[in-house]
Amino acid sequence: MPAPPPSVGIKEAFREAIRTKSGLAGGIMLAALIAMVVIVPIMAPYSIVKRWGDGQQWLDNPRYAAPVWSEWFTSKELPESAIFEPNDFRKIRINTTQFNLTFVSLRRSFTYTADVFPSELAMWAWATYGTGSTPSVIVTWIRPDGQEVEILNEGPQVRAPTPNTYPFSSTGQMSRSAQAIYNWALSFNATSLAPANSTTPWLYVKPEVTLFAVAGESMLDFRRAEVLKGEYAIRVELLGFTPEDDLDAKFIVYGTIFGLAGTDNTRRDLLIGLLWGAPVALAFGVIASFVIVVIQAVLGAISGWYGGWMDEILQRMADFLLIIPLLPILIIIALFYEVGIVQILAVLIVLGFVGSTTKVIRSLVLQIREEQYIEAALSYGAGRVRILFKHIMPRIMPYTFALIALSVPAYIFLEASLSFLGLGDPVLPTWGSLIGNAYSDGALFHGYWWWIVMPAGGILFATVAFSLLGYAFDKVLNPRLREE
Repeated sequence: MPAPPPSVGIKEAFREAIRTKSGLAGGIMLAALIAMVVIVPIMAPYSIVKRWGDGQQWLDNPRYAAPVWSEWFTSKELPESAIFEPNDFRKIRINTTQFNLTFVSLRRSFTYTADVFPSELAMWAWATYGTGSTPSVIVTWIRPDGQEVEILNEGPQVRAPTPNTYPFSSTGQMSRSAQAIYNWALSFNATSLAPANSTTPWLYVKPEVTLFAVAGESMLDFRRAEVLKGEYAIRVELLGFTPEDDLDAKFIVYGTIFGLAGTDNTRRDLLIGLLWGAPVALAFGVIASFVIVVIQAVLGAISGWYGGWMDEILQRMADFLLIIPLLPILIIIALFYEVGIVQILAVLIVLGFVGSTTKVIRSLVLQIREEQYIEAALSYGAGRVRILFKHIMPRIMPYTFALIALSVPAYIFLEASLSFLGLGDPVLPTWGSLIGNAYSDGALFHGYWWWIVMPAGGILFATVAFSLLGYAFDKVLNPRLREE
């Protein structure tokens, strides 16, 4: 005797769920997440992700930069980074065979119109020279008011192709440059921020402020200095002593805004982390929820249908695994072993093959097996396995899909929690790891809101999408919750 169709089939459940307000909202949100997953390989190929932990790959980006759209909410023009590659400089190279000297001059002009100061200044110089005397590299800063400041005058430390690095804003490393800028500012009676008894007051200089400030008493004080707008120029010169001496340079005036999602403490583009966080969260949440809930549903159906010793064993195992603290166990495993996202999934499946879904489905099967068509199938000689998978499982599948949708947010939060603690996948950037890094660096205290709000928003968006879908399924399957 064939079984009557389930009260609400899978297709019908999906169709009715998507018609509800919560189901429609959840479906639209889930479609947006899927669209993000699709465009990830285009906007951020995996080759970029492999360099996520390499700080040298992000040196062109400003540190702690806010998203570019944050400028819309301010009354000031915020600066973006100005990157001057070697080909951007006007280069003059002169050899004098009479005195055996080589002179190289690089010059680049630019206009600065922002209302706030840059965040950093840095230069890389590729010097080629012979084995004799070391050439001199001279860097001169030219301002709109006609002032010229020599901020560097020293010999290169390494030969090309290795660049000489000059992080001018790191006054501890560039103490000579900081001292030159400090002494120049004193000629305008500038007031230093250094304590009165300090023997190294130039270490309190912020070159990115003083070099862009209106000349005067406040040009050393980043709290009171005013931006001098206009045309600036950077001149880099080399005085060498062999015909093969040469010089190329790259200069960056780092801004305070960058990209659609800003940057973190290591200059990484957070948009890449946000984009890759979506497929990681969806894949982890959906796979974990689907596999675990389906296994638990099948075992719950077996438990309720067969009963006896099999029911007793499965239920006692479910009782035991339900009281095991899953997160602490995963933390312990991650501390002793370097696990990736696949290994974490495997542990979750092993520790969650029976659980709450097993008990829920068991209770449903205990009701279904008392129905008349099940008794009729038994009387016609149908096997118990056939009845289980032919007649009982189709009845519980809509409930199973509802439980899958409702379980996805829990697994997304679990992965985010592990990543937040630094115990997630060591290669892939995830929303949880972004929040964890922000917390470790004190982003909330320093006001780097984008570093926290945007990945947290991604987690919230994904979990709300599946929660709304699960709630919609519950409305369809539970008559007491149906919308009028």
